[in-house]
Amino acid sequence: MAVETVAYLGDLNPLTPTGAAPKSEGDDELRNIKRGLRQSFAGFLGAILITGADGGAVNAYTLTPPQPLLAYNAKMLAVFVPTASNTGPTTLNISGLGAKEIVSVAGVPLVAGDITAGRFYTAFYDGTRFRLDNVTQNYVDQLVISGTVPGVADPLNAGKVFASTGSVGAWVSLDGRGDPVFNNGDVATGTLVFDYAKGDGQKARATGQHTITATGFPANRLAGILVELTNYGTIAPVSTGITWIKSDDTETTNLSASGITFPAAGRKRVVLYSFGDGTVYGKAA
Repeated sequence: MAVETVAYLGDLNPLTPTGAAPKSEGDDELRNIKRGLRQSFAGFLGAILITGADGGAVNAYTLTPPQPLLAYNAKMLAVFVPTASNTGPTTLNISGLGAKEIVSVAGVPLVAGDITAGRFYTAFYDGTRFRLDNVTQNYVDQLVISGTVPGVADPLNAGKVFASTGSVGAWVSLDGRGDPVFNNGDVATGTLVFDYAKGDGQKARATGQHTITATGFPANRLAGILVELTNYGTIAPVSTGITWIKSDDTETTNLSASGITFPAAGRKRVVLYSFGDGTVYGKAA
């Protein structure tokens, strides 16, 4: 019976050789097996797939194969189940050959929660580190967020949350104690703009004649600013783009006719608010 032709493992026929095959073909059959193995795992000069008993501690995992690994080999694949979830940069040590850093599928050091205890993970050895073949939850979260929300990597946005109003989005501070009061400072001339994006509480002190206006109020929702004005009784305030609610509940665009009077030296508080229809209203607080 002719010896089969084998290039890869898939060419091997488990039904041959038969018991009637000549013993003289044994060496040919062995060469077939070797050829199939070498060509099916072409390029590997050492271990290919490694697994074993899982162990170690948080961020320092170990893997102990029944047959000890002789050396780390570039592109070999390790399969392991961590015994604890990671809390930061992490390593894997196989057969006591030395701890090697585990990095994400993107090649960056792991962060807390990238590895979960009890789950199966595969990692390729790149000659220096183990690179996870799994996509971690943190990687997915960052990929999705960075692809849809601008400014994710901007350090100025640390501690802020991304909020949207209709088609407009912005990073805003979120603090259970309330936003810090924004100080517009001393204003002498020109136009003082109370921008809603600067926060719910704002203040200014008059040192000369100027005009007050408001901007940045979101569309289609109620929004307001509590404004503290100091020393405005000395300048006869003027406003543009603000509809003032007079003391008799009628409306005017003339601040001086709104019934709001300011002390010459001291503070007065007014509310600027909008129903999201493009009109900003002002009224004494």
